[in-house]
Amino acid sequence: MKQLLHTPDGVRDIYGAEYAKKLGVEDTIHQMFVSYGYEDIQTPSFEYFDLFSGDIGTTDTNGLYKFTDNDGRTMVLRSDFTPSIARCVAKYFIEDEKPVRLTYKGNAYVNTASLQGKLKENTQMGVELIGEGSVESDVEVIRLACESLKECGLKKFKLCIGNVEFFKGLCEELSIDASTELTLRDYVSIKSFFDIKDYMDSIGLDKNACDKILAINDLVGGMSCLDKAYELVNNERSRAAVNRLKEIYKAASECGISDHIFFDLGMLSKYNYYTGMIFKGYAIGNGDAIVKGGRYDNLLGQFGKASPAVGFVVIVDDLMNALKKQESLKDGDDGYLTFALTKGRLASKTLELLEKIGITCEEMKDKDTRKLIFVNEELKLKFFLSKGPDVPTYVEYGAADIGVVGKDTIMEEGRRVYEVLDLGFGKCRMCVCGPHEAKELLKHHEMIRVCSKYPVIAKDYFHNKKHQTVDIIKLNGSVELGPIVELGDVIVDIVETGSTLRENGLEVLEEICDLSARMIVNQVSMQMHGDRIREIISKLRNCEG
Repeated sequence: MKQLLHTPDGVRDIYGAEYAKKLGVEDTIHQMFVSYGYEDIQTPSFEYFDLFSGDIGTTDTNGLYKFTDNDGRTMVLRSDFTPSIARCVAKYFIEDEKPVRLTYKGNAYVNTASLQGKLKENTQMGVELIGEGSVESDVEVIRLACESLKECGLKKFKLCIGNVEFFKGLCEELSIDASTELTLRDYVSIKSFFDIKDYMDSIGLDKNACDKILAINDLVGGMSCLDKAYELVNNERSRAAVNRLKEIYKAASECGISDHIFFDLGMLSKYNYYTGMIFKGYAIGNGDAIVKGGRYDNLLGQFGKASPAVGFVVIVDDLMNALKKQESLKDGDDGYLTFALTKGRLASKTLELLEKIGITCEEMKDKDTRKLIFVNEELKLKFFLSKGPDVPTYVEYGAADIGVVGKDTIMEEGRRVYEVLDLGFGKCRMCVCGPHEAKELLKHHEMIRVCSKYPVIAKDYFHNKKHQTVDIIKLNGSVELGPIVELGDVIVDIVETGSTLRENGLEVLEEICDLSARMIVNQVSMQMHGDRIREIISKLRNCEG
């Protein structure tokens, strides 16, 4: 039998100095939690599948590790702790009249895709405050999260706070139906200004409704953004949400943590899970939030004990990455913004556009240079060139703050980034192409073979939009060869002029979507360098508009 010395993808061994440092951080956090009166609780590593399905859990069921016990029942490894804590409270603390404060520590498991550079097993530490629905309880957990990070030695971090009730109230005010509301939520969550606008235009929303939804993208900042949010709406539900955030800000200022917090009314993650205030903690050195929390007043009711509840979790492994990055940064290093540009025409067009708003990089104009990183010291900007498919990866993980790449690549790669701007150049179409006679195969939903460089886009189009069963073959070269040599019936590919198709007896059979160059932003960078990035977006939008 071959010896297996390496671990499976997504898990790893931790030992020696690294593990000692991690244990020290965990001990520091635990002491902070206990000092606030939280009592320890331990829950099982696996539970019944139903406990984490639907709106109870925060992880999509496809991301759960599932297995079957000897009695044929489906079990899952826990992906987060809150559903288990809610179950315990309903079982053991149902008679308690006083608020219940519980703290936990353990590993959680999420079955992410391979080769994504993400751990599938993470250590989590968190608190749950159950039976208390006041503003004071919201502030307590926010303050505890803030002080825990500071006590661990993290200096530069931000807690971004929102309230899902604001958006829900606005949708009610504008008489937006549930299906449209969910679609808009997805676009608002990724800061996709142009997708929001295009979608609202396509469904015929009136200008007043469009303007109000689009304005959410700009409701980011301190107390002034809350004042703007209050004036934007004309319904009690949204205004109550804003007033709640104002009370939180006032209390946060009184306890000295206001420098670490700001607000974002477009933060709508886990929309049907959270019921009010939500927040995330961000730090340089990690591509995602290191703290996640909020209010979930409806969760306990699903276990037979209706009760308000609020809590948060610290992703310890991500916090360790942030602390490591902080140690490695030289003074001033975190002041740079880094651009990842797609090599070739997109990079040239992007640099021309940036020059119009006063952003230049003279080093990049030297065609003979062997440099990989280009710097504008005066503006504190860095640039590098990359192949298109790599740009979203660099941006997602925070190696670049801002990227410019084609919409086709964004769709195909599926990275977690904010898609903030359509730059208006590099326009083309994603199409289904083939010989003329293949049109009949598309009409009658027959089983066909599809050749493409874009298997994800092709699968989504045929399975979710056309509801047609297809066999997709990934090609990396000239996909037009597919139908010609009878490898496939049709292709899914980018079409600019269509001349290559015509010269080879092929034609556009169906259009999937329009494409162009887009600006994408790392989710953490948008919070940590928000003012600078939003200024660049605004200038580019005005330049193009």
